[in-house]
Amino acid sequence: MKTILCPMLDSIAEYSVNNSIIKPTYMLTYESASELLHMNLEEEAELKLLSEAASLRLQWRREQGAVDTATIETRIKVPNPEDPEPSINLYVENQADPAMRLVSEMMLLCGEAIATFGSCNNIPLPYRGQPQSNIDVSAFAHLPEGPVRSLAMVRIMRGAEIDLRKPIRHGILGLPGYVQFTSPIRRYLDLLAHYQVKAVLRGDSPPLSAGQLEGMASLVTMQTRVVRRLCSSSLQYWIIEFLRRQPKEKKYRALILRFIKDRVAALLLVEVGLQASAWVSLGTQIGDEVQVRVEEAHPRDDIISLKEVVV
Repeated sequence: MKTILCPMLDSIAEYSVNNSIIKPTYMLTYESASELLHMNLEEEAELKLLSEAASLRLQWRREQGAVDTATIETRIKVPNPEDPEPSINLYVENQADPAMRLVSEMMLLCGEAIATFGSCNNIPLPYRGQPQSNIDVSAFAHLPEGPVRSLAMVRIMRGAEIDLRKPIRHGILGLPGYVQFTSPIRRYLDLLAHYQVKAVLRGDSPPLSAGQLEGMASLVTMQTRVVRRLCSSSLQYWIIEFLRRQPKEKKYRALILRFIKDRVAALLLVEVGLQASAWVSLGTQIGDEVQVRVEEAHPRDDIISLKEVVV
């Protein structure tokens, strides 16, 4: 797919959708790509250009009402889960890092272009959206920018809607239309979208009607919810198990997200990306960073107990 942005506006001025073969020359991790962007090498001029385009697109989406939900995300790999004492490799990704912003913006750009292509060619597709954003961004302006503000807004978001016949506005993304299209190996609805679009590119009619697609999308959505719950439960288990293995005296940075009751606060452990609660000292505010220790960690019971370290 080829996309051209409208100068000074950063909306899509022109696009084309074609079958193609992508042959990567080398692989970059998000961390490596962020380092290259920071170094600003002449040899990586294309990467810098993409990053600048991504920044312009992000700004344009914000002007269209997009809500920034970038936060930190935990990744865990357990290469030998059957061992009595399996290895746990844990790392945290910041979705606001330049490389992650670049990739996410290009994915959203692709999704918007495909929604436009689908609309122009009357293709039944899983058009995702939220007709109106129910979030007044100004109401969260007093919260510190970053995970505190993002997670506060995520808590009140409505679930996305799907229309199989035409694009609908996606208020959270600030886009007039959107189709998830960039992960056909990982997401079945993306694969169905490719199936529909490729048929049209060949000059054929879309193989699935809106009614057929609706039945399949409904089933996939239900199964996806189950998978997400299982993934969340698994991730929580391994994070708590990781913490259980750490030295008892180890301290962790914890960001105060909100107060639940009196001095009991919801915290985000920055190094591991886990949300938990604990009593915090009088005088601390939302957005403040405190230090905590793990008092108890029982992964099989989903129990984690934290205590603030008062200096």
